[in-house]
Amino acid sequence: MTISGFLQRRLTESGVVLAYHDIIDDSAPVYPYAVRESTFRAQISLARRLGFEFIPLSSLVDALLAGASVSGKAALLFDDALRGVHLRAMSYLLEESIPWSLLPVVDRLGVFPDWWEPADRTMTLEEILEAVDSGAQLCGHTATHPSLPTLDDASILMELEYSREKLSTWGNHEVLDMCYPFGHQDARVRQLTRKAGYRSGWSFTNGRCHPADDPFSLARMAMREDMSGVRLAKFLLRPRWTWPAVEELS
Repeated sequence: MTISGFLQRRLTESGVVLAYHDIIDDSAPVYPYAVRESTFRAQISLARRLGFEFIPLSSLVDALLAGASVSGKAALLFDDALRGVHLRAMSYLLEESIPWSLLPVVDRLGVFPDWWEPADRTMTLEEILEAVDSGAQLCGHTATHPSLPTLDDASILMELEYSREKLSTWGNHEVLDMCYPFGHQDARVRQLTRKAGYRSGWSFTNGRCHPADDPFSLARMAMREDMSGVRLAKFLLRPRWTWPAVEELS
């Protein structure tokens, strides 16, 4: 049996979403959720050798909502649209024909993010449009990166709707999927996310995604520098039922 055939059995119809943040220079000090460029390339290469097929997040969600198997499928996301992604990931992904999604915080372009102080600045609009031209899809991540459950209903809707409107214009494609800042969500946030016009909402809880999951409480995998070799393989291949349930902020 081939590796990909093994995966089709092993992963029981579930797929993975790899969530990255900053891609940093190989000589730079590592901070939480930053991944060095060579490590990033090695992680993507290993995922492909394990039989994962990278597809756009929109295609993955299409399959999930249709109740279709997503076993062996993977989507690649970059939260916050940090400058390191533009400098060190974009050309590699284009060369390798790997689809990916970018998650700009639409009112925090070209600034050092106050929600993640060690990080380099976020991309400018010009850099985001360059990423779109190179093949990136845009995905919702709010206007200012707040913890959504701490806001009132009107403020949550503003964060969600304004972001979706801006990103749909910048990407010339209607944005229907979003990732909650910090992964923070609850029943009220999920309801308002649907009301704002999205069809899926993604947490920051490690785990796999399956057609039976609540489409507004989906799990991703948080990628880090210390994931390589056997450790990374075990992380990517870990069966869906062994992961904890997606947490909500109470």
